[in-house]
Amino acid sequence: MAAYMQYKAPGTQHFASGTDFVPTLHNDTYDFIKPEQFDLKDRAVLITGASKGIGRATAISFARAGASKIAVGARSSLDSLKDEIEAAAQKAGRATPQVITLKLDVSDYDSAANSANEIEQAFGRLDILVNNGGYLETFHKLLDTDPKEFRTSVETNLLGVYHVTRACLGLMLKTPNGLKEVVQLSSIGANVVSATGYAYKSSKLGVQRFTEMLGVDYPEVLAFSVHPGGVLTDLAKGMGKHMEKFLIDTPQLAADAMVWLTAERRDFLQGRYIACTWDMKELLEKRSKIEEQDLLKVKLRVD
Repeated sequence: MAAYMQYKAPGTQHFASGTDFVPTLHNDTYDFIKPEQFDLKDRAVLITGASKGIGRATAISFARAGASKIAVGARSSLDSLKDEIEAAAQKAGRATPQVITLKLDVSDYDSAANSANEIEQAFGRLDILVNNGGYLETFHKLLDTDPKEFRTSVETNLLGVYHVTRACLGLMLKTPNGLKEVVQLSSIGANVVSATGYAYKSSKLGVQRFTEMLGVDYPEVLAFSVHPGGVLTDLAKGMGKHMEKFLIDTPQLAADAMVWLTAERRDFLQGRYIACTWDMKELLEKRSKIEEQDLLKVKLRVD
């Protein structure tokens, strides 16, 4: 079991739910999910929160998979990322993709709408949306939390997902022969009841329900949420020093897993939660069980 999944936080009744859904867990990328096996020529992708960490790695992985049109959005500068994306595509033997960088604040709907308009003007289509933009507040007990920081976390993690999805959905729906896939970055924290992390865990749980509802409202859109793994990003440091030794998964694992999950439509994943640390071959082997028992969704258990 991945090291961070063995951690039992104070006040937790159980270890992280669903961590051992498949027998094999990964901390780094592996051959089965390598992006180079796919051909995403003519596909258009948007990745939010792309300036560093998981978002940055995801943009590069899509370039390695041959995506022809890659939009990256963040509040900070993305100029160097454009060069990295083009270099990654060239190294993988792909055509140089069309890359646009967007000044995007996901907590502001006008910013999201302007970005969607830029994508439509530049690409004329959108196949895949990866809602990676997020915020993780410093973890405290409730009386020690900062109301402003709580609001920032919810506005970024949940309202931000709504803003970008709402702004981009129209273009995605009218894209001819489009993949029509939406990936939401959730967290294993959404599935654990433990002390501290009120805003982050609550907003990420909300993301999972939002994702299920999107697939019901628009069944032609394949929407699912993912846990990217325990990655030591700048944001993750808010959980405290005691957690850092458990955050040993690479951004590349999540990035390559998301490419694998979206490079071809896997409709049995509609509305579900997937951990990027799971072995994807073993996940495929559980498809029948997942569909028959309607697993990997948010539910209230009753007797």
